[in-house]
Amino acid sequence: MALDAKTVENAKKREKPYRLSDGGGLLLQVNKSGSKDWLVRVTIAGKRRDMGLGGWPVVSLAQARAKALAVRRDIEAGLDPIEKQREDERKAKADREAREEEDKRIFEAALDAYLKAEAPSWKTAKTAKSWRASLKQHAAPIMRLPVGKISGEDVGKVLSPIWHDKPVMAGKVRRRIAAVLDYAARKGWREDKNPAHASRLKDLGLSKQAQGRNQPSLPWAKLPAFMAALDGEAGMAPLALRFLILTALRSSEGRACRWSWVSFDQDGPTLTIPPEAMKGRKTEKIDPHRIPLCPAALDTLARAYGQAIGKKPDLANLPKLAALAGDAWIFPNASRNGPLSDAAISKVIRVMHKASPWNDRDGRRASVHGFRASFATWVDDVCPAEHYAREKALAHEIPDGAVSAAYRRSDLFARRVPLMAAWAEHCTKPPAQVVSLPKARAKRAR
Repeated sequence: MALDAKTVENAKKREKPYRLSDGGGLLLQVNKSGSKDWLVRVTIAGKRRDMGLGGWPVVSLAQARAKALAVRRDIEAGLDPIEKQREDERKAKADREAREEEDKRIFEAALDAYLKAEAPSWKTAKTAKSWRASLKQHAAPIMRLPVGKISGEDVGKVLSPIWHDKPVMAGKVRRRIAAVLDYAARKGWREDKNPAHASRLKDLGLSKQAQGRNQPSLPWAKLPAFMAALDGEAGMAPLALRFLILTALRSSEGRACRWSWVSFDQDGPTLTIPPEAMKGRKTEKIDPHRIPLCPAALDTLARAYGQAIGKKPDLANLPKLAALAGDAWIFPNASRNGPLSDAAISKVIRVMHKASPWNDRDGRRASVHGFRASFATWVDDVCPAEHYAREKALAHEIPDGAVSAAYRRSDLFARRVPLMAAWAEHCTKPPAQVVSLPKARAKRAR
């Protein structure tokens, strides 16, 4: 007797499994748990065998009948339906595994793997968050693409909407895509050349970007007046800015300074920035950056210590106090456990600018980073023979062949001691004594 949908639905479980026949070899097996499976009984090569067709209700009665009919037709055609089913299952599994493997190699997954591998070498967790946010926002067209198939055309589609409107962000996105694709190549996930490398920009179909302007830089002749005004500002942030100017450090490096980085040895008072705190390629070996500390810089450190404890210490006690402070921040943020933010130091300039404009030659308000350019220009104008010492003071890489072999592996520390002292002397002299260019200028290095 043929089954109907209601009979199938109402079949109840029993103490032992049992089967209901629909005819033509189609059976409904009701299991002890109450679940129901479809079977078709067939004879293959003289042997009776039961072949599963799926479970109810996923497979309905009508679908089970269609499957049973297909099985009988395969047998009539001389095929083994059970072996065919197994082959189909093997193929489906292989396809599923291939899709899963491909999903592991899409750009989004490669980005996750790259960040997991590189993030421990970055200074803060914010770097990884920045990478992820920028690429998810701007690189959406390639996020689901296999890294092995990403082409120059794909990268061009990502960059074109922001190439001219947001050139700085476009540069970051391009470099980050290039880094992820390089990582994928190292993993063996792609073989083609990296389409996001700077050397292949001409292949992306992007027109040339307009040249950006340098950061606003206060002319070096105005530094004494600026420093005098800066000394009138209260708080930790003005002291941090003063220290950045005197040492020509990057904001990120100066703000992150710890007392344990300050030493007083045979080379004189020195601040040593460890590689992990420096700007640079985190996957490459970079040397620590040593900065000679002139009296004005040491005085600034003493002021910062005094700001933290409420009383400025004697400079003679600074070596002992620095050792006692250990890994404490030199310029801490009072509102949270960490160093001052870049915004806090930039705010100092904005506040001072309201009282008296501090502009570059183009009339733009001076920036924190621009004081490094003020220092560099001062060296060019006043003591150009110290060009290479200037580059080392700024922690810039000097290209091979640009300086004699005797200095290639040196950080020119001994030459930078008097250079930084002269810079500090200029910055802290009474403003009335400053002229735009000295009458006597050092001869340029040949």
